[in-house]
Amino acid sequence: MRETVEFLYENGAKEVHMRSACPPIMYGCKYLNFSRSTSELELIARQVIDESEGEEGMKYLAEYSNANTERGKLLRDEICRRLKMTLLEFQSFKGTVLAVGKPECQLCSYCWTGRE
Repeated sequence: MRETVEFLYENGAKEVHMRSACPPIMYGCKYLNFSRSTSELELIARQVIDESEGEEGMKYLAEYSNANTERGKLLRDEICRRLKMTLLEFQSFKGTVLAVGKPECQLCSYCWTGRE
């Protein structure tokens, strides 16, 4: 992603804004191998949390996933900085479920919630 953002700036973009259609990924997919990560610390969200709070931060993954909390703002702002974006926003989990249009119990959400 960072390479794409750099490419956009190199080709004249003044700003780069990203709107993710889902919450930040907090858990590597154990069902479909959706992410290439072999360790959860390869996920950018988990790296930020680990560097901010260490192991203690893992107790607050739900807060980090919520852009309306201080931890959620810290996560979003740090990912934005690392990827060299002007602005980054994530869809909430509830918003993602509503957008899909199916009940939460019919969706796999492990990578966002850690719930099976």
